[in-house]
Amino acid sequence: MSTRREVALLLRASAPSDGPLVPEPDLAQLDWAYLLDTAFRHRVAALVGSRMVADGWFEPEGRQDYVQDALLSAYALNSSRNRVLLGESVRLVELLRARGVAVALRKGAYLAPAVYRDPGLRPMSDIDIFVERAQARSVAEVLEAEGYVAGSVDARGTIRALTRRQNVFWNVHVNNLPTFHRPGSGPIQRTVSVDVCFDLFLPASGSSLPASVLLDEVVDFESCGVRVPVFRPEHFLLDVAAHLHKESTTLRYIEKLKHQRLLQYVDVVSLIAANPRLDWTVLLDTALTAHASRNVYFALANAEELFPGRVPYDVLARLAADGEVPDGFLTEYAAVDLDTPLHWSSSRIADRLFSDERPRAASRSPI
Repeated sequence: MSTRREVALLLRASAPSDGPLVPEPDLAQLDWAYLLDTAFRHRVAALVGSRMVADGWFEPEGRQDYVQDALLSAYALNSSRNRVLLGESVRLVELLRARGVAVALRKGAYLAPAVYRDPGLRPMSDIDIFVERAQARSVAEVLEAEGYVAGSVDARGTIRALTRRQNVFWNVHVNNLPTFHRPGSGPIQRTVSVDVCFDLFLPASGSSLPASVLLDEVVDFESCGVRVPVFRPEHFLLDVAAHLHKESTTLRYIEKLKHQRLLQYVDVVSLIAANPRLDWTVLLDTALTAHASRNVYFALANAEELFPGRVPYDVLARLAADGEVPDGFLTEYAAVDLDTPLHWSSSRIADRLFSDERPRAASRSPI
């Protein structure tokens, strides 16, 4: 594991814990510029800042006032954006249910309010929903009626229609509809975006799970005063793990540095901590049915290395056996892109997360 002091601090400050984060001696020796850059890139700035402020790391009018302000600005930004996204996610779910569409919220729309229990702590970029593939047209019609347009967003926040090549790629290679966008209300929220997913796995991944398996067992949670549907905890963890594996090993995501997001591993261990009665057998059996034991092993084994004591050993052993996980699997990437997967140079997840190493192949994806 990386021995850099700032990395160790970020890991401690990000981990779900009931204990205090005791201030270190000689704070002037910390590389605060590196800590800020890394915390923001890994999307844990609000989480780290809130913890450090609560545990007395920053003296009033001290030399690190700017660090405190920068970290807490992430909290304020998350709070503002998430207020809009959470409210809109609830509104869209109600519209879809009124249309007879079975739907479940995914990712941040559940994690921020229900697992982190404070929308300011966990950033959201968009609204993620899950539906049956057969309902995709109905969902698109609802979104279009609400002012959403399928397309991409450029650097100025302008919504652009997809090119023909992009449309073909979405139809053949992706487990989602094209992302839908509508204009937002200013520089903090330039657009509101919705991702509509109908399979947890990419078509070429070799893994698949019928949507009915997930939608037949949804549970409700309260968001913005309304009861809305979400996957049962075991299925939600499967979803988070599968998404983490996809973004950590697929070239088009790696090129956007999505393989270096500490937040994704914090999501895993926070979800486990928030569900002490998690039925691991359900997770293991569902992963096996989906031919996704390797995907889940990747996420949970790396999470356990970063945050020891969170994942039971027998769970990792069963996943490794069910998935016939080969040596070197945790350093593997581009298996879905190339005939032969490539490997990162370091075997340690903390080194890979905070490394400057870049992939040795380029994505051919147009999106």
